[in-house]
Amino acid sequence: MQRPHDTRLARAAKTKVPHDLKEPRHRSLLRARAALATLLREGPQPDPGRALAGALRFGEAAADQLAAIPDTALLRRTDEARLIPDHAGVEDAFAAQLLRLILQYRDGREIDAANASPAELLGARLAGADRWLNRAQPHPCPLFPQQGCPGKEIGL
Repeated sequence: MQRPHDTRLARAAKTKVPHDLKEPRHRSLLRARAALATLLREGPQPDPGRALAGALRFGEAAADQLAAIPDTALLRRTDEARLIPDHAGVEDAFAAQLLRLILQYRDGREIDAANASPAELLGARLAGADRWLNRAQPHPCPLFPQQGCPGKEIGL
C-alpha cells in the first residue's frame, strides 16, 4: 500500500514559524531569570548555599540587562505574541514539573544547597519547606495565591 508523503508530522513541520526569534527568546530568558531571583530572594533564608547564590547572581545580571534595553510593557507583549507558537505546551510542562517538585519537597525531600537547579530551588520555596523558609505554615497556595489553588485536590 502506498503511503502519502504528506504525513501529519510533515505538515506540522511545514507550518510557518517566525525565524527571527533570537532576541525575543533572549529577553524572555532574561525576564524569567530576573523573576526567579525575585521569588527566591523573598523571605528569610538560612544558609543559602552555592546554588541559590548562583541563581541570584544570574537574576541580578538579567535584571541589569533588561534595564539597559529598556524592557517596556509593549515590548513584553510583543515578545510574548511572537513566542506563543514557538513555546506551545511549555507552560503546562513547566507547571507539571514544578508541581512534582513542590510535592516532593512537601514530602520531605532534602534541598541540596550546593547543587540544586533553579527549578528545584523554586520548588522548595513554593513548597514552603520549613528548613528553607524557617516557618511552620506554608502559604495556602504557592502557585497562584490570588487566583485560588488549582492543586488543592492534591494537597497544595
